[in-house]
Amino acid sequence: MIRKILSLTLGLILCLSVLAGCAADEPEAVDERDELEILFGSLDLDEPTPTPTPLEALYYDYSDYRGILQDMEYRYEETMGGDYLLYALCDLDGDGVLELLVQDGTSEADMIWQVYTVGEMGAQSVGSFSGGHSLLYTDAEPGILCLYGQMGHERIDRITYDGQYLSVQTLTEQDLPEGGPYSTPGASVATALISDPGMVP
Repeated sequence: MIRKILSLTLGLILCLSVLAGCAADEPEAVDERDELEILFGSLDLDEPTPTPTPLEALYYDYSDYRGILQDMEYRYEETMGGDYLLYALCDLDGDGVLELLVQDGTSEADMIWQVYTVGEMGAQSVGSFSGGHSLLYTDAEPGILCLYGQMGHERIDRITYDGQYLSVQTLTEQDLPEGGPYSTPGASVATALISDPGMVP
C-alpha cells in the first residue's frame, strides 16, 4: 500500500514537472501597448511633451529681403540706385532672425535706414531711423549703434528692436576738436550695395 502511494506521488510529481516545463516554454502574451512601447519607448501620457521654440518650429525664408533690395534699386535706378545705397543684416532683438537694414533716400540730407524683419508671413517693415552721414556698429549690448558725423559734430544712437517696436536712444552727442577723429563705438557692421544681395542667406 505504501509502495502504491509512493509511486502515485512520484507519478504526480513527474506530471507536474512536465507541465511546468511546458508552461515555461510558452511565450508570454504581449498586448498591443507593450509592442508599441518596445518600438517607440514609453507611452506614459503623463510625461510632458517638449514644446519646440519658435525658431525650431518655424523656417524663415529670407528671399523676401532680396525682393526688397531689388525694389529699392528699381525705385532709384534713374538717380543713384544700386551704385550708392547700402544694406546690412543684423539680429537686433537676439532671437536668431536677421533683420534687414537698407538705406532709402536720394541724398545724405534725406537718407534713412529702413528696417525689416521676417517671420511666418514673410518680410515686414518694423520702422526706420536717420541714415544720413552714418556708419553702423555693434557692441556687447543689444541692438545696433549708429554713428552720425558731419563737419566735426557727431552723435551716437542705439537702435533696438523688442520684437514689436523699433526704439532709438541717443547715447552721446558732441562737437569734436578741430580735425579730431570721429569715434569708433564698436565693431563695424558689414554693408554692401543694394545691387549686390550676396549677403542675404
